[in-house]
Formats: sequence, structure tokens, C-alpha cells
Amino acid sequence: MFTPDAVAAMQAHAIAAFPEESCGMVVDNAYRPLVNTHPDPTRHFHIADADYLTHADGLQAVVHSHPMGPLHPSGDDMRGQLATGVPWAIIPTDGEAAGAPIVWGAGVPVPPLIGRPFVHGVTDCYALCRDYYRDTLGIAVADQARDDEWWDHGENLYLDGFQERGFVTADRAMMRPDDVVLMAIRSKVPNHAGIVMPNGLILHHLQKRLSRREPLGPWMRYVTHVLRHGSVAP
Repeated sequence: MFTPDAVAAMQAHAIAAFPEESCGMVVDNAYRPLVNTHPDPTRHFHIADADYLTHADGLQAVVHSHPMGPLHPSGDDMRGQLATGVPWAIIPTDGEAAGAPIVWGAGVPVPPLIGRPFVHGVTDCYALCRDYYRDTLGIAVADQARDDEWWDHGENLYLDGFQERGFVTADRAMMRPDDVVLMAIRSKVPNHAGIVMPNGLILHHLQKRLSRREPLGPWMRYVTHVLRHGSVAP
């Protein structure tokens, strides 16, 4: 996504700004460091409207750092990316070194469906379902901003979100390939999703594991809902 010089500049800015979040933009393949104007810069960032407008025409990406983590976007990060319509990147740093950019959003190359590492909000179970529907079935499913562990904070994000995106409830006894199964794993609400595959398999992605196909049977005890996209129902 970025040239080596741009990545090096992002990382240097993140280290220099520590313990505050750095922020900047990629314009014409070059990183442009900007001032973080948020009143709580150790936890959030804000780019002044004047700075944003100066670079808006050639904007390729928005970049900010996460001092001491987390190694994934927050719900606010995801909402910001969706609002701008360009890729966003996070630079993890401990103030002494900085890691590789964590990049997501429009135009970012999509990894293979099987064998991808888990990054909440970037390559997680919801992202796997979205990518499967787009790449395999040609059905676009909108992204959904989400904080980690939303299921422990009174939200029912997956059930509400899938239904808002054109999915309808299907009869569990009539489950078929391409259906989405929602599961509640150590949760009172569904917090995991997978795709039903032929031959009794499921395609899904759990934390701390690579995405994979495996037998669906052992996971059926966690299934709370079977969903089917309206364009392929009944």
C-alpha cells in the first residue's frame, strides 16, 4: 500500500509523538505529518479541518499511531475510515520502535479467505463473511464499525447488523451452503459468524487462529441463528 519511504516517515513520526498519537496523511505517495489537535491526544487524534481540506484532493490514506496498542482499529477509527472513503493505517509504537502499518478500508488488497491472521475490525469473522459474499457470490455487504468485545457492552451488533444489510432468518433445518450462522461463544448474544460450506463444513475465523474450513458439527451447539441474504432467499 505504501512506499518504504512513506512507512519510515510514519514510523518516525509515531515514535517522536509518543506517548501521544501521531496523525498524518498520505498524499502523492508521500507521508505528510500533521498536528494532533484532539484535547486528549494520548487516546485519540483529530486532524484540523484546514489541514484535511489542504490535502483532501490528493488524499490516499489517513494514518495515526496507537501508542502501546491496541493492534487493531477502534470503532471510532472504523467510523472515520467509512466517512472518508480512503484506507486508514495504524502505526503501533512503544516510543522506541514502531511496527508495520495495520491497514484497512477501501482499496486495500483482500487476503485469501483461508489462512488469514485475525485482526479485529480488519480480518475478523465479520470481515471474512463480507469478503466471502463479495468474492464468491458477487454480493456487496457493507462494513460495520465495531469496538472489540462489543458483546459485553450491551450491543447485539452481529444480529442487528446482518439484518440491516439484507439478511433474513432461515430455517435451521433447511440450512444450506452460503448461509451465515451466528454463534454465541461465552456470550449472551451472538458474537461469532461463519459461512456454511458444502460437505458439512464451516468457513470461519476465531481470535488467535487463522481463518479456516473445518467440520460444522462441533460448532452447532453454539449456533443461535441461521441467516440468508435476501437476494438468494428462499
